[in-house]
Amino acid sequence: MRPNSATTGRPQSRNLKADVEAERSSIVRSGKLHRMHWAVVVISFGITLVAWDFSSTQVERNSTAQFEHATDQVLGLVAERMEKYEDGLWGGVALIQSHGGEVSLSEWQRYTQTLRIDEKYPGVNGIGLIHAIQPDRLSSYIDTQRMSRPEFDVYPQHDGTLKLPITFIEPEVVNAQAVGLDVAHEGNRYTAAMNARDTGRAQITGPISLVQDAEHTAGFLFYAPYYRDQVQPTQDSRAEHFVGMVYAPFVFHKLIAGTLGKDSRQLHFTVHDGEHLLYSESTDQAPAPDMGTPFTTRKELNLYGRTWTFDIWADPEFRKNMASSEPLLILIGGIFIDAMLFLLFVLLTRSNRRALEFTELVTRQLSYKADELSASNADLEKFAYMTSHDLKTPLRGMGDLTEYLEEDLEPYLTSEGANPQVAHNIGRMHNQILRMDNLIKGILVYSGIGHGDEHIEHTDVNEMVRYIRDELALSEQQVVLANDLPNIQTNATRLNQVLANLIGNAAKYHNNLTDAVISVSSKTVGNWVHFSVEDNGPGIEARFHAKIFEPFQTLQPKDEIESTGIGLSIVKRSVEFYGGDIEISSAVGTGTKITFAWPVLLSAPILKGAA
Repeated sequence: MRPNSATTGRPQSRNLKADVEAERSSIVRSGKLHRMHWAVVVISFGITLVAWDFSSTQVERNSTAQFEHATDQVLGLVAERMEKYEDGLWGGVALIQSHGGEVSLSEWQRYTQTLRIDEKYPGVNGIGLIHAIQPDRLSSYIDTQRMSRPEFDVYPQHDGTLKLPITFIEPEVVNAQAVGLDVAHEGNRYTAAMNARDTGRAQITGPISLVQDAEHTAGFLFYAPYYRDQVQPTQDSRAEHFVGMVYAPFVFHKLIAGTLGKDSRQLHFTVHDGEHLLYSESTDQAPAPDMGTPFTTRKELNLYGRTWTFDIWADPEFRKNMASSEPLLILIGGIFIDAMLFLLFVLLTRSNRRALEFTELVTRQLSYKADELSASNADLEKFAYMTSHDLKTPLRGMGDLTEYLEEDLEPYLTSEGANPQVAHNIGRMHNQILRMDNLIKGILVYSGIGHGDEHIEHTDVNEMVRYIRDELALSEQQVVLANDLPNIQTNATRLNQVLANLIGNAAKYHNNLTDAVISVSSKTVGNWVHFSVEDNGPGIEARFHAKIFEPFQTLQPKDEIESTGIGLSIVKRSVEFYGGDIEISSAVGTGTKITFAWPVLLSAPILKGAA
């Protein structure tokens, strides 16, 4: 029965008014900032501070890393340049030994001219020859040298048991004062010479001043010894057969100028040998900062029997380049966002009804989307079921029918007048059916990763690779174990799928399988094993590195190489399911190397991104 308006209108009006008033009171009560709003603002501000601190730390770490890299470059260049100088000294030793142990001044000059010292050895003062002379042979030695150079003499006089005069030094124009100098007269020169003699290795002296250096700045000598016979196995025999040394004199600031330059360098340093200052870029206008402050470091470089201590610091330009406004921008941006968030809360509380209506609208839309997603997921589940059951059944029937057809046509196919295209097309039908079956299996494997029981077992990866090699009919020369692979506790089925796909792909896409070498190696780092599969195949262009891991992607036509294009997708999904990552290193003509991380101990599935 329909209610009578005359009898029902007033109560309905009263009820509606009460409802409206109650709703109004509720909106008024909600039109204030609650503790939850304040908590959100405070938490947001805290996150801003954390982000600012993290960004500041990252900027500092990156700057420190760049400074350390630049520092290592400085030390590396010095060490590399000293090695180059050493090569020049040993070249002189080889020249002397090739001439029966003695060279003339003209021969030495020709050798130094071929070295092109000014061009190839910037920083070196010259290259010379020192003879080891017993005191009783000194007069004879001087007489011999005066035959070609009447003014030649050995100086200074000393009471040592061995004379080590500089016989030749080129270019002689800038090193004339050094000719005839007996380096045995002074402790640092003599000590390094004896170390070179006894060890048979190149040695440098402690700090000295070169006689040819008018400024008397810090320098050193670089010795390479040679002997009467080329090989002397013991220290005693080296001392007995010691003949002399090829040497190079250095002024330290010229060495640095020739090695590093200064114009474009943003790092400066001082160098000490023990307590002796060898070189300094600290000036009154730009003094060196205290070591231990930011962008400073102290490094030691051990070279040829000496230890050089480098105090290195960055110049203001480097510090300016390393400075970053990112942390400040993050802080300002975060505070701005917090202020906007607070303002938003105020506006929201003042327009609560509209917000509630909007929320209801959004909720309805989200509910609709959720229903759509649920229906889509159901469709995907049905599709997977159809793929695994409904498609495989007719596919098997197609295979059977193809075989029946081939059997029925056998008399025709074997007859002389048979059209060869018929047999060819039947073969194509077999191949397409097989390909479809492999594709379905691949889809099932790909979609099944992460579902079902995880069977964890003790696994010998060496045996697993050998089994895969045998399954693929490859030889020990084609699949090589580069090192002893580990025993791990894992899902052997999944790991086998990954390795089998990688090894199989390397063999399948190799341009000459007979000469293929597929190397499997591993390196354990903490709780992870980094497996690598490397081949000597044709390689892959960099632009395809990401594409090959996508489902149904192949780089060659499918009529040339039978492939479903899902193998590497299975590899990537399996690796990432257990928390690992995978990367490829390859270029055309250089082969391919794929490396992936796999957990050492697996007691349960590890979700991607787990530590």
